[in-house]
Amino acid sequence: MVSGVVFCVLLAGGSAVVSRSGVHAQAPGMGTADGITEAGIRAHMEFLAGDALNGRGSNSRDEWIAAAYIAAQFRQWGLEPMGDAGGFVQAAEILREQMAAPAVLSSGAAQFTHGQEMLVSTLTGAHVAGPLVKMAEGATSVPAGSVVLMPVPAATGGAAGAGRGRGTQATAGAAFLISLATDQTAEQWATAAARVISAGSRFATVPPTPNPARAARISVNKATYDALAAMADGTTVSLDAELRATTAHTWNAVGRLTGSDPAAQAEVVVLGAHLDHLGLRETARTDDKIYNGADDDASGTVAVMALAQALAAGPRPNRTLVFALFGSEEGGGAVSGSSYFVELPVVPLDQIVTQLQFEMLARHDPMVPAKSLWLTGYERSDLGSELAKHGAALVPDPRPEQSFFTRSDNIKFARKGVVSHTVSSFNLHTDYHQASDEIDTVDFAHLLASVRSMLEPVRWLANSTFKPAWTPEGRPR
Repeated sequence: MVSGVVFCVLLAGGSAVVSRSGVHAQAPGMGTADGITEAGIRAHMEFLAGDALNGRGSNSRDEWIAAAYIAAQFRQWGLEPMGDAGGFVQAAEILREQMAAPAVLSSGAAQFTHGQEMLVSTLTGAHVAGPLVKMAEGATSVPAGSVVLMPVPAATGGAAGAGRGRGTQATAGAAFLISLATDQTAEQWATAAARVISAGSRFATVPPTPNPARAARISVNKATYDALAAMADGTTVSLDAELRATTAHTWNAVGRLTGSDPAAQAEVVVLGAHLDHLGLRETARTDDKIYNGADDDASGTVAVMALAQALAAGPRPNRTLVFALFGSEEGGGAVSGSSYFVELPVVPLDQIVTQLQFEMLARHDPMVPAKSLWLTGYERSDLGSELAKHGAALVPDPRPEQSFFTRSDNIKFARKGVVSHTVSSFNLHTDYHQASDEIDTVDFAHLLASVRSMLEPVRWLANSTFKPAWTPEGRPR
């Protein structure tokens, strides 16, 4: 048994590093871009985005298996475990309260039931009540704790879509919001009524964070809207629901490559992607019920895995690298794997120099030059421009109107102050969030070139003293 000793032996022209965790064979050139191969990327992709994993649904056993697979690769490549009980997997328990029976909206003798006269889309508790306020078109605020009857925009002529586009700032502090329902068919109404409605979710080991801006939201049919509009301002309106407590889990896979320079190893660069997708959906309108998520985001996951393998093969950089594959990004909100990571970080957040997220790299985006990738929020910091100076084919996100900067796991880090962006080449293809996001749609030549193109820029970042900074007004709140 070898304990605490590291040495090299020759293996058929290559080498192997022996450490506490075992023997890790390294082929010649493994630490270079040439060591990142299409065969290696395809092998990981075929497992993660294959039908056997049923689409890696958020909070599912299949998500767990995906995390365990990645963890096994991290161990093989000699990374240090950063998960639970000396392993690479973090298991986060999620506590949820869900509506167990149709909620009831009431005021005096008038009662309206979820699925009949109204639909609950967001629920914040078992009992929410307040004085009715009929919000005027163009109003910029409402009294705290009020029940807001949203106006029907004049442009719609009283038709569907009341309240859309109205920001949370105008209704901040409201108890709940009531809007006129969109013009739905009976089938669409029934489908919406059957959805699982959550009253809130949080991690079991993370104290809940009050969110006074969060309000319950319901939509009502025309007759109910008219009945509420006829009530006097100040009338007490209540929303009551029977809640059932449930638990779920999400899983991250996390490994570390400690920096070689004692003076720099406390500085950390985090490379991440989300490992989950939409899972198996029996309600899909095609014979294919598996949402494989090849581009979203098996492509980003295998990119981080390939970079981890190459960087672990050496030479070891000065700074520490953490490779984090997050669960439940598709579940969204405050209970994603990235949220768990930033709330209970494996390294202090103030030691994280930057975080780079990789998402949807499986196809070229024709809106940017050939062999280029784009970076969300490029203008928000100096990270993208500095990486570009050192060989990264990164350009600004060509679709800022899509708000991709806030739609990927990087936003969880950015809101904690860490300079964080997402690398992508998503071209708004029609397979997004469809069962057709399959392996046979992946452009492996593009994916391989994309991953290889980021290796040396990331290596430079991990060896440099450069610390990215937000531009004025760049940091999100």
